[in-house]
Amino acid sequence: MISAEIVAKEFVRMGSSSESPVTQMKLQKMVFFAHGLHLALYDTPLCSEPFFAWKFGPVIPSIYQLYKMWGSSPIIDQPATFKISEASAVSESYTLSSTETEAIEYTWEITKNLDGVTLSNWSHAANSPWAQAYAKGENTIISNDVIKEYFEQNLIRQSIRAQS
Repeated sequence: MISAEIVAKEFVRMGSSSESPVTQMKLQKMVFFAHGLHLALYDTPLCSEPFFAWKFGPVIPSIYQLYKMWGSSPIIDQPATFKISEASAVSESYTLSSTETEAIEYTWEITKNLDGVTLSNWSHAANSPWAQAYAKGENTIISNDVIKEYFEQNLIRQSIRAQS
């Protein structure tokens, strides 16, 4: 398990070095997707922080705070405050494991050409982890068990479709 800030930093790095920079909304959804994928495939969380069911989808507040200065604009650089955060100190010497790298890279490949609104619509699907938690009230923590079950079910459906 790693800090969500490290995962976000990877997606921002990938976006700024390509033709597909990420926005705050897209970044939150990409981190959520990578986390869910890691839970489903490896039975362990990717991010150490919990996701919250905010109005516009699953959010990790520390990521929101780090990148909020970008608003809805593409994030083209790491925020200056990242350099002094605890996650940054860890990330400078941290090497992603093969499963962490796989979840991040797979998520990047399937979401890099999608905008934040499209990803937000996906995260708001009926019975999604966000929908289940948000129904209980805004800013409710989304359970990793619910995230894992949802991603396991949807990955199995996708695998069956791909094989047919």
